[in-house]
Amino acid sequence: MSCTATVPPRDPLTLGRSGHPLKRVGGRARVFCIKPRRHGLQSARTFVSFLRAMLSSLSLTLSLALGMGAAAQTVADKVAMLRLAPTEVDRIKLLSDDDFTFDFLHQSTGVTTGGAGHTVAASSGNFPALIGNGMAMTVGFLGPCGMNTPHVHPRATEFNFVVNGTLSAGLLVENGARFVAHDLQSGQAAVFPRGAIHFEFNNGCEPAMFVAAFNDEDPGVDQVAQRFFGLPPAIVDATLGGIGVEQVAGLESKIPDNIALGSDECLQRCGISRGNQPTNQRQARVSANALPSGFSGPSVADSPPATATYSLPSFSPSPATPTGSSSQQTSNSDAVRGGASIVDSNGKPDPLVLSLLIVVCALAAGYVALAIVWCVRRRREKTDRTRGMKYFKTGPDFAPQGAIFEAEKAQPFERYSGAHDSERITPYDAPSGGA
Repeated sequence: MSCTATVPPRDPLTLGRSGHPLKRVGGRARVFCIKPRRHGLQSARTFVSFLRAMLSSLSLTLSLALGMGAAAQTVADKVAMLRLAPTEVDRIKLLSDDDFTFDFLHQSTGVTTGGAGHTVAASSGNFPALIGNGMAMTVGFLGPCGMNTPHVHPRATEFNFVVNGTLSAGLLVENGARFVAHDLQSGQAAVFPRGAIHFEFNNGCEPAMFVAAFNDEDPGVDQVAQRFFGLPPAIVDATLGGIGVEQVAGLESKIPDNIALGSDECLQRCGISRGNQPTNQRQARVSANALPSGFSGPSVADSPPATATYSLPSFSPSPATPTGSSSQQTSNSDAVRGGASIVDSNGKPDPLVLSLLIVVCALAAGYVALAIVWCVRRRREKTDRTRGMKYFKTGPDFAPQGAIFEAEKAQPFERYSGAHDSERITPYDAPSGGA
């Protein structure tokens, strides 16, 4: 801190007893001690750094949340845009080179798993390149005595090729038609007309594999047992000759997931125990098909939504990250949910996305609170310096001299309302007898 005085040219400059210059004001000489205003500049720099850190962290968190939401919509957006594309050339432009390949051996979508094997499906739900091409494919991996349980494809004819092993297959086309049976060796294929009830059964003790082609990009699938017993129990009871709704509910709870274990004869021959098989593919229940009292089943809230909602943002080609669903039991709507949402494919809140959104909101609220606190404290400090702790002393006892002056220099200063309003100064009266 330095003590200086600026006086008009017409005023004589005198010195007090401490040797500091004095300004004559109204017959009194006053000295002005000026303290450089570094605090304000440092506070401003601190606040700017704080704002930068706040914006950076918010931007990073929002990017993570939006990036996850965008990834969940990639397939849905591609499917929607491909369906609207007027020509094949336009569809090609929307796809990258990698979008034209599908790996059946390393898939996390389109997979249906039971106690005796699994199937992997490529359809429009998880392989957008099929849009407009009128075809789909499923590869089945059947363990010993594994069976692709009776089912129908409501929108496509199936052409099933046996890669290895031996499959026993059969079909029923409609009422009045005879039952058609096949024993398919490796290298042989069979056709299953659209809507026909059919099955494939590995009657051997070694794994078998088949490849099924469909003439529709979304062939659909209905497992006969699960869907039949998913009707109102009273209707099923009457259809079965009145066995009782309790018997119907008991049977429904025991229907195994596809792929299931086959006949007892095969199991005994291959030394396999049936044991407990998963039963997660049961029909969801609403009030119209509710089970009788004492029995429970999956609800609609626990099942995939029946329809898909699409969003149509601008789309730039990029490698697809399939997010489809099982071809056998899981609706394709698992993969093609559109629009920004914090719910997963089951209609429940997605824990990760929800957590990120909560973090973003908490960060934003915290930063706003910190900014308010900083502004309030800054204003309070400024008020204290200018009003709450005034230092304005007159008279000879407070003239700048010796230890008193040195001690008083450390006290807070007020803003002088004179010609040099931009300087923080402390006025002092002239000493006794000063000019």
